[in-house]
Amino acid sequence: MSKLVYALLGASTLAAVASLGSRVIEADTLSVSDSASSTSSSSSSSSGSGPNCGGAAASVRVIWPPDHKMVTETILGVTDAFGFPTTIMVTGIQQDEPVEALGSGNTEPDGSGVGTPTAYVRAERSGPGTGRIYFISFSATDTQGAECSAVVRAWVPHDQGQGFNVTDTGQRYDSTVLVD
Repeated sequence: MSKLVYALLGASTLAAVASLGSRVIEADTLSVSDSASSTSSSSSSSSGSGPNCGGAAASVRVIWPPDHKMVTETILGVTDAFGFPTTIMVTGIQQDEPVEALGSGNTEPDGSGVGTPTAYVRAERSGPGTGRIYFISFSATDTQGAECSAVVRAWVPHDQGQGFNVTDTGQRYDSTVLVD
């Protein structure tokens, strides 16, 4: 049985720590910068076997326009060292703005699809903000039971005039919650 834990170290570094019994693993960190990127952090067996989440990305990285509609996100770029079929499972969806942020339209939830292969995120962002970043956590398991886990990003820019750049607030909110 394997376990992957993500820990937020300060406001700028996300570390992945994995326990795979007696197997040796690699742990990567994801540094959060002033602009969003589609990079992912992952953990996998160092023997080169099993899925590799290192090249993972969200299928729709830049979500536009912010029309409050749900956008389908699939995880792309996961490979398997031996070419075994790999199953993706969304394990969480977070965002860097509150679910009911000022000027966001107060539609909720902003994310769904946890426990399925596909995430759905809302095309909206806070009016006074710089844009919204979604963090989609997932695991990939091949038919032999080997797995990797990672986080990919998708973002809704404030407007097209900023060149689709988004500033990470450093905050994390569960996109799947319903606010009363």
